[in-house]
Amino acid sequence: MLALMKNVSFMLALVACILVLDFDSQVSAADDQPLPLSDMRVEIHSQGKTATFRLYDTTAAREFYDQLPLTLDLTNFRDAQWMFYPPEKLNVKPSEAYHDGKKGELSYYAPWGDVFMLYKDFYAGDEMHRLGVGLSGIEDIAAMSGSAVVRKMEPLAEDKGKVMQITVTSNGTTITYELNDSQAAKDLYAQLPLEIEVEDYGGKEKIYYPPKKLNTSNTPLVKSAHPGTLAYYAPWADVVMFYGSFASASGLYELGEAIKGTESIRSLSGTIRIEAR
Repeated sequence: MLALMKNVSFMLALVACILVLDFDSQVSAADDQPLPLSDMRVEIHSQGKTATFRLYDTTAAREFYDQLPLTLDLTNFRDAQWMFYPPEKLNVKPSEAYHDGKKGELSYYAPWGDVFMLYKDFYAGDEMHRLGVGLSGIEDIAAMSGSAVVRKMEPLAEDKGKVMQITVTSNGTTITYELNDSQAAKDLYAQLPLEIEVEDYGGKEKIYYPPKKLNTSNTPLVKSAHPGTLAYYAPWADVVMFYGSFASASGLYELGEAIKGTESIRSLSGTIRIEAR
């Protein structure tokens, strides 16, 4: 009898461990689950500061977008986020929940019904739901307070049938690029505007890392880069602005060409601003 009880106790403990491991794996899967981005973009203004976000293609994000424009009071929480309460609660899915919040994210906390902007990384024991990713003004979120105006941004130029052109500005100089019609170029365009750090690489190129990786399907490979070539290096997920000549490389995709200011690419440094033209 004693041996039987020991076996039963062991089996119960084993089942409990399996359930805990299964729960942990489900939480991890939800945290790591990629969400598709939509074409919806919003801007949030407060105290002369502006942050812009691109929303995910989720039910909650669409419901939030449909309520705009809004003017709402901001409340600070744990010196990590500014939150506000939209008039209507949002419908969320358990499969889209996450716990590790990252600086620059726009998210929703269903138990309280608040939308919040993170200006610091934030871990929550309860489940949060991402609404969007920050595009610009992330460093300005902390300085916001009082009330905020939340509104929709203009539709993307690709939806209007226009040629996609972007400008890159730094230290008083501007370079204008015309993008091709590839999926990767459209993905980059959809993330604008951006304020981002630029780096020099190899004495031939300036590079930066957009918040989201670009889809390279239907995107041509670079055959021979030259000053003015705009490209995307998929293995590193960085956008490349060439100011010197370069043959080619596996995974280097063509995004477009500089049509003005090619001679200024070499001088880019620090923080650059990239905008749709």
